[in-house]
Amino acid sequence: MISALCILLSASLGFTPTPADTLRARTILVELAQHNEESRSMDVNDHGQCRRFQADSFAKAAEGFTLSEYPGVTLYLPLDHAKQEVSGRPAGTCWDMPDASTGNAFVEAARFEFDAALPEGENVAVALEFLTNVRAGDMLQMVGRYNSGGRGTHTLMFTQPYDPRSEYLYWSDSNFANRRVDGIRYGSVRAYQRWTLREVAGWLASEGNNGATLYRLRDDVTAR
Repeated sequence: MISALCILLSASLGFTPTPADTLRARTILVELAQHNEESRSMDVNDHGQCRRFQADSFAKAAEGFTLSEYPGVTLYLPLDHAKQEVSGRPAGTCWDMPDASTGNAFVEAARFEFDAALPEGENVAVALEFLTNVRAGDMLQMVGRYNSGGRGTHTLMFTQPYDPRSEYLYWSDSNFANRRVDGIRYGSVRAYQRWTLREVAGWLASEGNNGATLYRLRDDVTAR
């Protein structure tokens, strides 16, 4: 929350935020406002699903923005996972990325790929380095094995940049926690997630076929 407010208030301190800065801040604030809400999460089209939650939240924040090169497009966050036979990477570790001319507002900023040829422990070091690239507003698509013991895909948004003075990563997501009511699963929004850098790296580096991609909002976002 602090990161978003700093962007919004930066003009008063003599700095002029770019439209992309403003959109990042708006997206963060839209998600913070949904903290503790629960939504149906039975399939990818339900708002409670991790990917759909991010796409819906971004779409709401992006109203009134477009791309300078393609001023007629409506901005969106891609929802589809890239097929392994196309990307060459394990399913769920990256998105299918349409061209910016369609309104895709994101670009790849960094990636982590598990390397079975590395000695034990070195994948963790690579994952740690990968996670130091995090900036506020970045989206992460990942496959990992989590503290619960479960393994699967997840999509989240970082609400603060990586700070080398801190051991934590901060993000917002949906469906990391969920519950069932009468057989229907509801994903919970947790807008103030905090986990240590090493813990998250361990999720990614725990086994083969895990991996992650960090996506960042394009710099050429502009107001309509």
